[in-house]
Amino acid sequence: MSAARGILFWIALIFLGVMLWKLVSSEKRPVDSVSYSDFLQLVENDKVREAHIYLEANSVSVVAALRSPSKNVETTVSYGDLQDLKKHLIESGASVEYANTKQSDWVLILLNAAPLLLLVGFCLFLMRQMRGGIGRSGGSVPLNRLSRTGIGYDLHRLEEGRKLIVGGIELPFDKGPAGHSDGDVVAHALCDALLGAAALGDIGTHFPDTDAKWKGADSMLFLKHARKLLDEKKLAIEHVDAVVILERPKLGPHFPNMREALGRALDVEAARIHLKAKTNEGVDAIGRGEAIAAYVVATLVPR
Repeated sequence: MSAARGILFWIALIFLGVMLWKLVSSEKRPVDSVSYSDFLQLVENDKVREAHIYLEANSVSVVAALRSPSKNVETTVSYGDLQDLKKHLIESGASVEYANTKQSDWVLILLNAAPLLLLVGFCLFLMRQMRGGIGRSGGSVPLNRLSRTGIGYDLHRLEEGRKLIVGGIELPFDKGPAGHSDGDVVAHALCDALLGAAALGDIGTHFPDTDAKWKGADSMLFLKHARKLLDEKKLAIEHVDAVVILERPKLGPHFPNMREALGRALDVEAARIHLKAKTNEGVDAIGRGEAIAAYVVATLVPR
C-alpha cells in the first residue's frame, strides 16, 4: 500500500510541475514595453505572430510574440480600443488568445493548482482509509506491529513435606506442590502465557520433566529464560494478570512480595503484574485442599 501511495504522489507531483511550467513558460523570454501606437505599427507590418490579451480591472494588457526579431512585447490598451485592436490582429494573421489575468500572477497559479492538490489529498485520504480497513480486518498489518496475548494454566497436587512455593516466595504451610521442579503454579502458568504469546512453545518444550537438571529447580529460572527469549524476539511485557485458586492458606497478604519476586525475575516493574486469589468453595480436589492451580494471561508488545 505504501508503494502505491508513493507512485500516486510522484504522478501528482509531475502533473503539478507540468501545470506550473505551462503557466509561467511564456515569462521566460524578456518582454519589452511599447506604446499602443508602436504596437499597432507592428501589427500593420505583420510582425505579430500571436497575442495574449489579459483582461484587468481598468485596462487591457496585450503580450505579443513577434515573428522577427523573436521576442515578446507588451502594451496597454483601453477597453474602448480592444475590439479594434483584435480586428487588426486577426486581419494580420496573428492568433489571439484571451486570459483573465497575467500568467505571472501567483494567485492564478495557486487557484489553478488547488484542484490538483485537493485531488492528491483526497486520494491519500482514501488510501489511508483503505489501509485502516484492511488492518482492522486482519489482512495486512505486519505481525511484528501487533500486541500479542498468551494464556497459561498449571495445576499441582499438594503433598505433605513439600514447600509451598507460590509466585516466587515460600509460604508457611504444611503442604506443598508435588512436581519435578519446585512446583510454583504461578511461575509455570506465567511462563506458558509468555511463551504462548511469543509463539515459542510451552514450558515443557524448554524445561522437560524428563531432564534431571530441572529436578527441584527454582521456577524463577524458567521466567528468566522466557524473558531472554522475548528479548531476542524484541518483545516486551506489557501486562500480566493472574488468578491463583487455592483453598488455604490466604494469599492476599503475600501478593506484594510475589509481585516483587516475579518482577525481578522478568526484569519488569511490579506494577505490570496483577494477582488475584480464589477458592473453589470446597468443590473438587482444590476445594478439598488437595491441589493448587493458576491461570495467567500475559500481553506482549513490540519493542
